[in-house]
Amino acid sequence: MEKLVLIIHSLAALVIIGLVLLQQGKGAAAGASFGAGASQTVFGSEGSGNFFTRATWTIAFVFFVTSFGLAVIAKSQS
Repeated sequence: MEKLVLIIHSLAALVIIGLVLLQQGKGAAAGASFGAGASQTVFGSEGSGNFFTRATWTIAFVFFVTSFGLAVIAKSQS
């Protein structure tokens, strides 16, 4: 059981890192005025921000739950 939770925890950490690196910064809106905004049409008119934000929150919740689970498992084994 501990190994399964640890694997899910590690995968969630890697996915969070990837999602954060894929998100655009706050200064990215300035690039849209120079023609860089056309690449956001793949995710719709709102851009990719909404999708990546929801995905990040979901995976962060999974990370939190697995962290709590690992703490409970470690306490019960000691």
